[in-house]
Amino acid sequence: MVDAKIHVLGYDEIVRVFGLLGIEGTVVEHKDDFLRIFQNIIKRRSIVMIIINMELPDDIIDYLIDFKTNNRTPFLYLLPDIFNSEIRNHGKIFDIIHELIEDII
Repeated sequence: MVDAKIHVLGYDEIVRVFGLLGIEGTVVEHKDDFLRIFQNIIKRRSIVMIIINMELPDDIIDYLIDFKTNNRTPFLYLLPDIFNSEIRNHGKIFDIIHELIEDII
């Protein structure tokens, strides 16, 4: 049986913080490299959860939402920017959830 692992993708700071907790990660220097790195990570059967913490363009967010919808593993968690002092910059995921709630109400 393969050991189940969590992997972090994002900026240097967040990868280091999770590294202190014993969680492996990959620093993504440029947004253009994200999809290539992500594709390599999801090929590793031992990775059961990927934590993503970085600003990404809307087309990549759409890709990740589609991936989450169509794949059970690895589980994707889009971690909000914990180093951002302005929580009002919530991003596309928040907007989608807000629109869905508005439709229900």
